[in-house]
Amino acid sequence: MAYAGDDDMSRSFKMGTTPAPKLSSFIGHPTTRGMKEKDMQDFERAIAAAGCRIRPAARHEATPIASIRMAAYSQYRRSVPPAVFEAYLDDLRHVEKPEQGTQLLVAEWQGRVVGSVVFYADAGLEGLGLPEGWAGFRKLAVHPDARGRGLGRRLAQYCVARARELGAPTMGIHGSSFMTTACKLYQQMGFVRCPEHDLRATAILGLAPSEHDVTVIAFHMNLRSH
Repeated sequence: MAYAGDDDMSRSFKMGTTPAPKLSSFIGHPTTRGMKEKDMQDFERAIAAAGCRIRPAARHEATPIASIRMAAYSQYRRSVPPAVFEAYLDDLRHVEKPEQGTQLLVAEWQGRVVGSVVFYADAGLEGLGLPEGWAGFRKLAVHPDARGRGLGRRLAQYCVARARELGAPTMGIHGSSFMTTACKLYQQMGFVRCPEHDLRATAILGLAPSEHDVTVIAFHMNLRSH
């Protein structure tokens, strides 16, 4: 995980005396290309003004994060073959550590951790075939009780802004074909399909090929032109 204390990610998101800028003024705007530290701080204040706090996960939050993932993805149990679903849950139960090249972020709402996402400064470290040098994120999850507030979108937007701050040229992500709401969200944010990086769920999860396999579809966003 990325723990509290990581200098790049542990800035305060609480509002100061200056009115926070609107979140929409940062997402998808040309000025977010090559985002500098001050721009990122303004972006973080905009998220805070929307009632959400995004921060690095603490060591003791691994179990709550795994529980949030289980709750968030349980709705898909009937959408995929049982073997695939159970293997997918096993993958979600694995909470990433910092030595794995990740930054584990959480979203707080009214002081409670209700969402999380894993950010990769180098998506090549995911082991899912995305090019080295691209940024990426995985395992975006919001607890069902906290849905309807745009927290999933804000977690995804934060990852895009963070990738721009780091100077990544492209953000690459995957989404399972049955997760129609998530895939629609990514396209609304400006991600486009890159089918050359599509995968099969059984191959990722180490299962035997199946005629009822699930397609894991790839998206990318050009951060220098979007």
